[in-house]
Amino acid sequence: MKKGLVFFFLVISVLKFYSQTDNKKTDSLLSELKSQRENITRCNILNELSKSYYMVNPEEGLKYAEKAFQLSLKINYKTGIANAFLNKARNYSVLGEYYKTLEFCEKAKKIYLDLNDDCSLGLCFLNMGNTYGNLGKFPDALNAFFNALRSFEKCPNKKNEKNIASCYQNIGNIYNATQNYTKALNSYDTAIVLFSKIKGGEAGMAMNIASKGTIYQKQSKPKESIRSYEAAEKILIPLKEDVLLAFVRSWKGGSHLDLEEYDKSLENSTSALKTISEVGDQELTASTIQNIGYAYLKKGMRSGDNNSVELGYSNLIKSLTIYKELNSMEGLMKNYLYLSEYYKFKNDYKNSLEFFSTSTQYHDSIFNLKNKQSLQNIEDERTIELRDSEIKLNKLELEAKEKQKWLFILGLILFAFIGILLFYQSRNRKKNNEKLKLLNDQLEQANKIKMRFFSILNHDLRGPVANIIHFLHLQKESPELLDIESKARLYNQTISGAEHLLNSMEDILLWSKGQMENFSPQPKKTQVNLLFEEINNHFSSTEKIKLLFENPQNLEIDTDPDYLKTIMRNLTSNAIKALEKTENARIIWKAWQENKVNYLSVTDNGPGGSIENFKALYDENEVVGIKTGLGLHLIRDLAKAIKCKISIENDIKQGTKFILTFAKVA
Repeated sequence: MKKGLVFFFLVISVLKFYSQTDNKKTDSLLSELKSQRENITRCNILNELSKSYYMVNPEEGLKYAEKAFQLSLKINYKTGIANAFLNKARNYSVLGEYYKTLEFCEKAKKIYLDLNDDCSLGLCFLNMGNTYGNLGKFPDALNAFFNALRSFEKCPNKKNEKNIASCYQNIGNIYNATQNYTKALNSYDTAIVLFSKIKGGEAGMAMNIASKGTIYQKQSKPKESIRSYEAAEKILIPLKEDVLLAFVRSWKGGSHLDLEEYDKSLENSTSALKTISEVGDQELTASTIQNIGYAYLKKGMRSGDNNSVELGYSNLIKSLTIYKELNSMEGLMKNYLYLSEYYKFKNDYKNSLEFFSTSTQYHDSIFNLKNKQSLQNIEDERTIELRDSEIKLNKLELEAKEKQKWLFILGLILFAFIGILLFYQSRNRKKNNEKLKLLNDQLEQANKIKMRFFSILNHDLRGPVANIIHFLHLQKESPELLDIESKARLYNQTISGAEHLLNSMEDILLWSKGQMENFSPQPKKTQVNLLFEEINNHFSSTEKIKLLFENPQNLEIDTDPDYLKTIMRNLTSNAIKALEKTENARIIWKAWQENKVNYLSVTDNGPGGSIENFKALYDENEVVGIKTGLGLHLIRDLAKAIKCKISIENDIKQGTKFILTFAKVA
């Protein structure tokens, strides 16, 4: 038959373990109490003394708790009052007065809630859970332990790590008591891990290992349970934790009992009983006596030793009496079951059946469907609470990510805005640079215009003015060289040249005035004959050089007449200079059209020249002295402006020919 065991003693023992202090500490507190005059400090010392005594002398612990209560009440120290209530609950729990324990826990809880003291509130719930467990009210116990866990999780005090570990241990105890062994083992393992990380948590770790042994014992695995108990003993013996060793050995005695190793069972249980009796824990005392009684009963039944049987009976009656005082349903259930076996062995079947029936009733009361359903509901509430907490954390995480996303978007917008500003700034700078470049180009163009303008004046006016000066010098210095006829001829030529010079100057000035604003060609239909006529008039004073003009097709060219006239004047002037030493000198201007392309050419019969003489027509970097009239530079620039191509045919024997080629007629 599968044997049960009293289980909630473990819960109480662990709490006692945390509160237990040695004699030296108790003596130190008593000494400090005598010298202390400050009331709040005295209240705290009295409460510490009550907590230190409840494991070894709960009656003395109650006295100090009452003194702490009276002093705290006198000075209206609410924390001291609540702590006094909690210490009373602890001491009553050891004495087995569970309803008084719950009464004082409720009083303490109310004050802790008003004070928002989560740490102390957790301890209060933890004691309530212990008490409900010992009363067999497992749903209430589990609910209290979950409340304790919630409170400790809110508590900022790192010392509560032990209390959190204890909560998991006690939750495991509830699952253990209600035969939910898988969850119980998981809870114990969690507690073991937590205790292993805590300084001084070795004893707590040992008790959870021992608690796993109680599960193996219930699962009819006594050998595994004994291994767990021995592992716990190995940790506790060096720590000299005699009280906790008594608990473990009491349970170990039950496992040996399951293996029908009655002598070993009696050895462990008897060893534990002495210490447990000194502590005054009625629950565990009853459980240990029960194990001793059952071991003697089974030993005597197997060997036929009636003395052992009767010794077993007497111990079972002792434990039954204590359990009735404690109203412990689990303990009573087992006692009635064991006594049923005793009466069966004595052939008293009536009492055997009666005791067995009573045991069954207690069993049904403890493990009824309502209790299990309530446990499931509490478990579901905790699961939902944890899920809701996780959802809340996830929501906060999502909100943080959402904020981070918007900050990132705002950052991108800011960077984009800065980028756009830089782009527009760069664009505006580029536009300003372009405007500045345009202005610089216009300034450079203006400088070129001035240079061209002065070049035109120099080149077009230099020759006629030079003829007039030459005539005036000749008349002044050698008048005798001129007869009346020559004088009249030169005089008429000079007047005619001056008049043409004046006309040319007016044309040039009028043209240059318009060009100073915008020196660019103004193309229009231009009669070539008119151009030839102007060239002839302009150079009418030139002697010894014959000007000839040929325009058999009466061409009309679409170009800027002023640009073209300047080019023609410069080319004619250059030809005149080249013919100064040539006899029968002549200059021929010719106009014609071929394949819809208009041509103008000027040909002289002078000595010609080398390619270097005409380099300025093609090389913009060629330097030309001012005395040459800048003619070739001017011709090149003006021809380029009206899209006229200039080519040269040069022959040293036959002279030079310049050909002007215009754009094809549409």
